[in-house]
Amino acid sequence: MSIQKECADHLRQTYRHLTNEKLGSGHAHEIVAAFFGYGSAAALRTELHYQLDELNRADILIPNLALMDQRVQQLQGLPAKLPEVNDLASQLCDFLRAQGHFSGTVWHTHDVEDYINSDFIQNDPMMIEDDLSSEIATTNAYFDELYIDEVALDIGQDALVALISGSLNGDTDQDRAFHGDSIAFTTVMTFQRVAGRVAYEKPELETSGAVDMSKYYDDEEA
Repeated sequence: MSIQKECADHLRQTYRHLTNEKLGSGHAHEIVAAFFGYGSAAALRTELHYQLDELNRADILIPNLALMDQRVQQLQGLPAKLPEVNDLASQLCDFLRAQGHFSGTVWHTHDVEDYINSDFIQNDPMMIEDDLSSEIATTNAYFDELYIDEVALDIGQDALVALISGSLNGDTDQDRAFHGDSIAFTTVMTFQRVAGRVAYEKPELETSGAVDMSKYYDDEEA
């Protein structure tokens, strides 16, 4: 049995258990397809390169909650007591874990850009700071604040790419000559696609940066 059908059957069984009513097979398959990032169940069934059987190789799963919302609005004849999309996605994630299809981290979010900043990077800022060690060494500052200005996503055929810009800020050591206390950086974070349109490997990061002295030059000119 395919993972697509397993998930659809699970949604139907869970709905019947909760409400003693029926969720149609077609509806369940469409909801599952949207969860995995496809506009229709047929599109998921015809996926050739990133089949769901490879889910166990993925490190990160990002259910497409926005597409699930859209499909639920489009589908005709859905039962009135159908759970909210967030609950449906949670049911599917729990099922995939329980069946051993996926053991990585779930990013349960409607805003991937914000999640990358607030939950992923800020929980482990050293993934960026380590790549700025040579720039840090040229300054007289102690750095402790990683600030993200922007996260821009590019969803490609084979990878999800996040282009991140921001600054690493610190406090100057007054006993040393001033050489800057802010480093402007850009990070390219690449998530290689593994299964479906929502399951990826751990990201690869490439960070470049330079000490930002522009505000001090501006002050001198003023």
